[in-house]
Amino acid sequence: MSLQVIKTLNRPSQSLCRIMKMSHRNIIKLPLRQSSNSRYPSPKLELPPIVLNTEFLLNPNNKEAIRNNIKARLSDADIDKIHELAAAGNQQEQLAAAECQQADQQEQLLAELVKCPNMSHPKVANLSEPAIVFQRDFVPPDHKIRSFEEIARILGGAKFNNLKPFTGERSYYLTGVLAELEQALIQWAVSQLEEKGFQLISVPDILHSDIIRRCGMNVDGERTQVYRLDPRFGDAALSGTAEMAIGGFLMGKQLTDLPLKICAVSRCYRAEAAQNVQDKGLYRVHQFYKVEMFMVTEGKTEASQEALHEILAIEQQMFDSLGLAYKVLDMSPDELGDPAARKYDVEAWMPGRNFWGEISSCSDCTDFQARRLNITDSNGRFCHTVNGTACAVPRMILALCEQHQTLNGSVAVPAPLRKFLRGNPDVLAGKPKKQRATLMYVNSANYFDNQNVARE
Repeated sequence: MSLQVIKTLNRPSQSLCRIMKMSHRNIIKLPLRQSSNSRYPSPKLELPPIVLNTEFLLNPNNKEAIRNNIKARLSDADIDKIHELAAAGNQQEQLAAAECQQADQQEQLLAELVKCPNMSHPKVANLSEPAIVFQRDFVPPDHKIRSFEEIARILGGAKFNNLKPFTGERSYYLTGVLAELEQALIQWAVSQLEEKGFQLISVPDILHSDIIRRCGMNVDGERTQVYRLDPRFGDAALSGTAEMAIGGFLMGKQLTDLPLKICAVSRCYRAEAAQNVQDKGLYRVHQFYKVEMFMVTEGKTEASQEALHEILAIEQQMFDSLGLAYKVLDMSPDELGDPAARKYDVEAWMPGRNFWGEISSCSDCTDFQARRLNITDSNGRFCHTVNGTACAVPRMILALCEQHQTLNGSVAVPAPLRKFLRGNPDVLAGKPKKQRATLMYVNSANYFDNQNVARE
């Protein structure tokens, strides 16, 4: 589908109320949600109504299944409280209670309803742990296996330690051949996706918090991974993935030809807090490049499942072409988060760390995001959204270097990447130390004068 055939739906009325149908009998009026009043750097943003499937959620016959799904997904939603609020709202309506009381009750009900996670796909609903659906084992070389950190020192291409004066923890500098490899992976991934019919768009890294929230990522509380800007800049945050920006791009739009395939390159920001020993170096960082796939299908499970497996097949073809050892996991409900009905993770073997590390994933979110972002088809029905990672660049660098390392610490370059690297090299090798970039901490205005005095 061409991006030119997307049209925006009529904007909501300027009335101070919006209407959400709760069932064939009940109508709930909710105040129009707007962004912060800050005029710097973003103006007010009128967001479309959140239209949840209340016919399903408020049906007593579905209560037990929803309760079991909430428990399996480790969600803090409470379906019993939701039904109690709905019943109280009906009673107030019958008693002709004051409108402000009804509005307060309706706001409470919506706040509880939006906590409900997507229903797990039947094929994974009963999984107690992720199921391995494919695995290619790593064949170790005859020589010593080095960690990525050791390889990076030999190549002279990365700096991870002593960065507090520069950027703080979980940051990195890539230089020389590793900086070139980073850019080569981005160009290669984009070229692969364009060949598969994906249309490249450039997306912003700063988004309104409500767009991130409506995509299914928590932006509040101490456990959030989202960096939020100071309130004086408006209700804005740094995007954790291009999926959110693409969702915002499609918000409130009607798609006339499906499926739609979009890809984007973005800088991703995450306030990671894990302290596992495997997380050191380049594996878990606060900012990184990622190439993302995003598909929109008609609102049928069969259509979005087909798209999910199409994205998974693309990921596997890409990793196969790089000669990587990896496995594919069909994730259990406790690993799905709120938006996904089904999700596959791809983990590569990282011999220098001696563990399987996630390098990609893909998720079928069915209508979870579309209902919150008002993404519909030409008949006004809510679409399904599917997303997947084509290349999480730092972890791809890590997996390639550890799996394709050679005896002397250089790295064999897979054939598909060579044309994107300067000189079309078969092997990545470091420069002599005297030719490498040097990073120094300049701690005063007289730093270089003092260095000259020391030399004399």
